[in-house]
Amino acid sequence: MSDVDETFKTQTRFLELLDELTRGGRAEWVRSEDEPGFVHCLVDGEDLIEFECMGGEKGDEHVFPTEELGGVVAHHCNTTYLWLTLLPGWDMLTKLLRSSRVDDDRCRACASIAHGAPVRGLEVRLKR
Repeated sequence: MSDVDETFKTQTRFLELLDELTRGGRAEWVRSEDEPGFVHCLVDGEDLIEFECMGGEKGDEHVFPTEELGGVVAHHCNTTYLWLTLLPGWDMLTKLLRSSRVDDDRCRACASIAHGAPVRGLEVRLKR
């Protein structure tokens, strides 16, 4: 299997897991009216994944997920995934992003939760 095939397989699995967590009520999708193009997915109330939705005439503008998208970048755990419209998982990804609700207060809370995540992670490791 080529590196490209392995990358798509990993990204597709990432989306499948997010979809399953979402259906199980363990992933919360929120966005802010003040931040076009950004969707936050909070898993189990502590693990934040940030998605950048790109679109516009040249595909280089941050747009709301309800608009026509040209690409999406996901940031999680020092890893970045890129999706373009014809790549595997695109339909599942757009479905998840468009399920996000607008909640400015919750977006601010997500930022606070994310800020403390490294400390919580290291504390857990010390207890092992």
